[in-house]
Amino acid sequence: MFNIVIYSYLLLPLCFLILKGKIKERFLVIISAYGIFIFALLLIYYLLPKDVKKYYQAFYTFFEYSFFAFVFWYTIQNKKIKRLIIYFSVVFISFQSFFVTITSLQRLDSIPIGIETILIFIYIFFFFYEFSRNNRNLFIYNHHCFWISVGILIYLGGSFFFYLMINHLDTEEINRFGNLTYIAEIIKNVLFAIAMFINKKFSTSENKNSSSKVPNLDMI
Repeated sequence: MFNIVIYSYLLLPLCFLILKGKIKERFLVIISAYGIFIFALLLIYYLLPKDVKKYYQAFYTFFEYSFFAFVFWYTIQNKKIKRLIIYFSVVFISFQSFFVTITSLQRLDSIPIGIETILIFIYIFFFFYEFSRNNRNLFIYNHHCFWISVGILIYLGGSFFFYLMINHLDTEEINRFGNLTYIAEIIKNVLFAIAMFINKKFSTSENKNSSSKVPNLDMI
């Protein structure tokens, strides 16, 4: 199942190629790069020596949080909320750095992951709140960040308690419940891919609408 999770991240750059994405289409590039980078990180996990895995886990949490936080910071327009996301991110990264330096090697940095989950859920609430106030005439499922949000909710919500308790579980319990988190992660990647198609579809239609509104000034 873990191998399926690894290769499911290649779905994102594959969608970029299918959609014939361009470098100027920032959202498609960001999601595609995320898929490639996580694929590479997961691919080398079992090749790392045990004493390095502690820092690998911390970096993985740092990168994952930074990516999710950036997506909502990039999407949300309210400047106060943007500043709040930056403030929370600085505090979280500082705490994580301190936590890694004072703790011994464990299976997973469960406490930073728990805080990451709570913070990202707050950012998702900010997105839904802003959308409900500013886009009352639009269906939220037509916004790419809706699918991103649902994917993250399933992924982080489905693994929240497992990751909090992972350092207290035996190997058999980890193998039993770990597959559920893998399923949630695969669903997240599929929803991210849907978000790419939604973004491409509606950005293209918006460009067509804006170009059709430009008056034809060629009078000859």
